[in-house]
Amino acid sequence: MIKLIIFDFDGVIDNNYDLSFELNGKKFTDLTREEHKKIYEGNIHIEREKLKHRDTGFDFLGHLSNTRKTRKIKKETKNALQKLAQNYDLGIVSSCYEYGIKDYLEVNEINDLFSFLYGLETHKLKTHKFKKVLNELNLKGNECIFITDTLGDILEANEVGISTIAVDFGYHERERLEKGNPLDIVSSFEELIETIKNLV
Repeated sequence: MIKLIIFDFDGVIDNNYDLSFELNGKKFTDLTREEHKKIYEGNIHIEREKLKHRDTGFDFLGHLSNTRKTRKIKKETKNALQKLAQNYDLGIVSSCYEYGIKDYLEVNEINDLFSFLYGLETHKLKTHKFKKVLNELNLKGNECIFITDTLGDILEANEVGISTIAVDFGYHERERLEKGNPLDIVSSFEELIETIKNLV
């Protein structure tokens, strides 16, 4: 039985792929779209290290976080989160700074929907953050579901026994997501809600 839904943030709650590509392009010289997508095939902090010889010193994560105060959530996304919060505990596990995500949640008036937020200030690895969630809430992996848009996230959730539902409207397309064997791949929040219902 699913008790907790964990959301990735970028590409899922805030679908900001083009902004991410633009800012990553300022951090790494001559970055192609395929290279950008490959960063998210593993843990992004580890993958970015492989490009450090092309690092310009641009503060990608800081600039991305600073955009959060003005970014607006899609109505469909907000409605779906509010609906899911009526039946499940919700939380966020992200690779980005928590302070920027908190700004976004407050500006869009959805901060009360989530019982926790673990980002870069907590740890670089999502595996560590997933284990922290399970320990603190006294849950087993099969009592949680993780919603993400990248192969790297799926693989980290797989490591700790948390199943995923992937969305193909974020950073990675369906073919790339399939490599991680998520429970399902959906194309909208409406479809996500139906898929979660069918898990119970």
